[in-house]
Order: sequence, then structure tokens, then C-alpha cells
Amino acid sequence: MPKGKTPNDPTDAAAVIQALEALLAQLPPDTGSLASSISLAKRKHVRRIVGQLRGRLADLHVALDSVKHPASIFDPSDPQTIGELIAQTLLIQPSQPLGSLLPFYGSGVYAIYYHGAFKHYLPVSGSNTPLYVGKVDPKTRGASTVEEQGAKLYERLVRDHAKNIKSAENLALGDFDCRYLVVKSAWQNTAETYLIDRFRPIWNNEVGICFGIGKHGDAAVTRSNTRSPWDTLHPGRKWAWSPGNKSNPKSPEVIGQEITKHFQRHPAER
Repeated sequence: MPKGKTPNDPTDAAAVIQALEALLAQLPPDTGSLASSISLAKRKHVRRIVGQLRGRLADLHVALDSVKHPASIFDPSDPQTIGELIAQTLLIQPSQPLGSLLPFYGSGVYAIYYHGAFKHYLPVSGSNTPLYVGKVDPKTRGASTVEEQGAKLYERLVRDHAKNIKSAENLALGDFDCRYLVVKSAWQNTAETYLIDRFRPIWNNEVGICFGIGKHGDAAVTRSNTRSPWDTLHPGRKWAWSPGNKSNPKSPEVIGQEITKHFQRHPAER
């Protein structure tokens, strides 16, 4: 900026307007012809610059409007909004003991909570921060009734998660509760994403700390995987400790330290 000018100097605004008009004048009516004249290697670079400019120009477009724009707009048709509504509805459901669920129909989303004394989980024990959140797809794609969805939520919670927790030598199933919500088919994905982003649950793969509870045993001839952090911290699943599986490069102590640091960065919601 020339000496003596301020950021709001009208001559600067005039220069920006002139530059934009000159740029528009150079663009051909058919931008496809311009794109075809650029090499593939160059297109990626140009797309990045155009993307940056698009955002800045959109902000300028709003700032130039004499009528103030609202800070936020509620759009019920926005998948992000629907996902958040579903997730919030899940969080007000009554919690239930994970080991006492009776069979029920439906697919959707769920959260698993801990209220025990395992030392690494004490920061979230008894809190509203789950150790794990997940989604379950319906038995039949596009299912319109809970019967068509099948008993998928129940099966995931009981036959998978409860069973795995019971197998762990240092966990007790009685220390776990859950919340679940049956959701109309196709809306469970956005709700799960919202829950993971909000709570950063340490058992979820996306968080990258103590993942692996959802992993299933391999056939004997293919057991050559690295033991998951979850199985390393919670030994007990026999297939995970078969001779063919490799030890995880992280020890239980290191995984515990990572969990402690994680909870310091992301305190539990009470």
C-alpha cells in the first residue's frame, strides 16, 4: 500500500473495481474454451486460485449490499442441519444399560457411555461424552418401515459391542450405558458425522487413538494383521491375540498417555 494511504482509502477501492472489470473483460463468453486451452497440470493450480477468489468475492458481494444479511439461515432441507437435529434428538434419549437391552427393530445412530473406574477413562466416566458413537444402516436399502430396517441397531449394540466389551479382561459390561435412536433410512450418516465432530470419541476410528472395537476376527488363514489399539489396551478377544497377529507398535502405556492428552484437549461434557 502506498505511503500515507489507509485501508479504506477510496482510491484503493477504485483500483480493485478497475482490476475486476479488466479481468471480466478478458474472460471469454464460453469459459469452457478457456479451460480447454490450459494444460491439465496448470488447471489444478488455476482451480485453487479461482476457489480462493470465489470465497473472497462472495464476501465482498455481501459486504457491498446496503441491506444487511442475516448471520445464519436455518434450512431444514440442509443435510447438515438434519444430521444435527437427529444427533441432538439422540442425546435427549434416556440412557440404558448396554447389557440389558431387549430385541427391537430399527437402524439409526447410537452412543456408548462409560461410568466405571478404568483409570484412562476417568475423565469421561459418568459424563455425557461417549467413548464411541456409530451408525447402523438398514437391512434393506431404502427401507420404509422399522421391520424392513431389521433389528440392526440391537444387533450392533448387543451382538457386537456388548459381546466385545464382555471379552475384555479389564472392562465390565455393567459399567456401560447407551443411547440409541431409530432413524428414517439414509439420514444416519450425517448424524454420525456430527456426533464424531462434537465429541471426538476415543474408540472411533476417525479420532485415531483407541480404535478397533468394531474390528471382527479374521479367518485363521488370514490372521496376519496388526493388533488394534483397542485390543492392545483391552486384551481378551482370542482372535486378536492369535500368534499370527502382530503386536501394535504402541504399548498400552503409550495409548493411555494419548488418551490422557486427548481428554485434556477435549474435556468431557457433563
